[in-house]
Amino acid sequence: MNETRPTSIARLSVVDQSPVVEGGTSAQAIANTLRLVERCELWGYHRYWFAEHHGSASFACAAPLTMMAAAASRTSRIRLGSGGVLVGHHQALAVAEAVRVVQALAPGRVDVGMGRAPGGDGRVVRAMDARPDLAEDRLREVLAYLADRREASNDGAIVAVPDGVERPEPWMLGTSPNSAAVAARLGLPYAYGAFIDPMQMDDALASYHRHFTPSAWCSQPTTMVATVVICADTQTDAERLALCSEQWFVDSFLRGRNVRFPARPTLAGVTPHEQMLVALRRRTVVIGDADACAEQLDRLGRRYAVQEVAVVTIVEHDEDRHRSYELLAQRMLS
Repeated sequence: MNETRPTSIARLSVVDQSPVVEGGTSAQAIANTLRLVERCELWGYHRYWFAEHHGSASFACAAPLTMMAAAASRTSRIRLGSGGVLVGHHQALAVAEAVRVVQALAPGRVDVGMGRAPGGDGRVVRAMDARPDLAEDRLREVLAYLADRREASNDGAIVAVPDGVERPEPWMLGTSPNSAAVAARLGLPYAYGAFIDPMQMDDALASYHRHFTPSAWCSQPTTMVATVVICADTQTDAERLALCSEQWFVDSFLRGRNVRFPARPTLAGVTPHEQMLVALRRRTVVIGDADACAEQLDRLGRRYAVQEVAVVTIVEHDEDRHRSYELLAQRMLS
């Protein structure tokens, strides 16, 4: 086991999109996620966030709050959160009440990360009757419901139930200076999704720190970066495991296909232009053995003044995904 040495990162957390690999099913991906959250608690991870995607062959989780409730029965310490609830898709009262139910199941360890993304293509937006244009208004409504300490009654504005639960920890999620500005204006912690788009991270985090306004939710700027990490016993092994998400990046992002993650990735048939984009992407993610990954995360933490990183790991075999999280925890948390 690698010796633990201090880094700028005090906490490691997880963002899990419940990836679906060729030959498997979405139901199996959900089961894999619930097994992994139990292990990540044992390894010392601080939070475990569940994503929201709709109409996707690649990602199985469409209901993060449901996954949080399921994980609550399997864990006792790790914080459980949404990474995140897409508030343009849901009525504010429904979100607030679902969050409060989870808080009753897992008192004192619930995060509600909220984002404004559509979470799918135009078909999804229509099917969900989504209103991304109302996302910020709905976010404010969710916060108001969660802050309300009254008991439900027939008097005054409606109260989200169950009442009498502790308040969760709300986060704003995003990948742009605009989302950072919303988080700063509302006085919320801000999680930047570098695993989605790392290109605006400098501007977004700088804007957040510059414009942050203290609130009842958060007294000082609080940030987290969510990034891809592929950790293995050797650098060679890690680079081989990274081919899965790289092949998917080509098929999904560059070619616009709604596909599973490849079971036998090779990058065969990739054009020179696509290969260049894959190489550029590799420069923005963390790949290596435990020492190399810890060093890269330390540099990221120091550059962006973050003490917490949420790790996104997608590889073709579930045992390799578990091993990646375990190695990183042994190096940085033990």
